[in-house]
Amino acid sequence: MHAGKAASHGSPAVPVVALIREGHDRELLEGIGTRDHLDIHFADTCDEAWNAANRLKSPVVLCERDVPGIEWGDAVRILASAVPHPCVILTSRVVDDYLWKEIVARGGYDVLATPLRDVDATRSIKLALSYWKNTSRGNARLPAFRK
Repeated sequence: MHAGKAASHGSPAVPVVALIREGHDRELLEGIGTRDHLDIHFADTCDEAWNAANRLKSPVVLCERDVPGIEWGDAVRILASAVPHPCVILTSRVVDDYLWKEIVARGGYDVLATPLRDVDATRSIKLALSYWKNTSRGNARLPAFRK
């Protein structure tokens, strides 16, 4: 697992787990993490992501749709079961209302089109953090998300 560097703002960065294996999307998330005070932790398998989400108490987990060895629906369900029940955002080349409904039915939060765009990824992560903090999922205090 590779951890991205968060910007130094004097307070702890918000931990975000990303089951994003390589390429443009991973680089974009590293940049968002640095800029917006997020500590992005990358995982290569669903097990690694689930363990990191539990260990770090991550409120948000991103998961790419095509993770080898596991169906995306199972991955979303597993990742959403981590404590403290993070908001799971699926990344996919195909995004439609049917997929979004399937994500929610499996305990996920949102779906983002790939390749990721900075403004869309930032907005989705920020909204997920806000939702998590303002629901029963967010029973732990987190540092502020900067944007």
